[in-house]
Amino acid sequence: MQIGRILGLYLLGGGIIILLIYGLYEILKTITFIDPIVFISVTAIVLGSIILITSLIVERKGEDVNKIDKEDLKP
Repeated sequence: MQIGRILGLYLLGGGIIILLIYGLYEILKTITFIDPIVFISVTAIVLGSIILITSLIVERKGEDVNKIDKEDLKP
């Protein structure tokens, strides 16, 4: 059961990543006709959002691990 769940999550994540990459490729094809300032600013906003969301997820995961370890050590 555990192997099926992990395989399903990998396939789901892989499919989402492929769709996102293809979408970004199509957006980049159409955006190249836009002003470079607008392109740079939109790229900065998207990258900044991705970095913030990733750092938030990593921080939350670290807090969960610390809480579980402290609870397990208490008698």
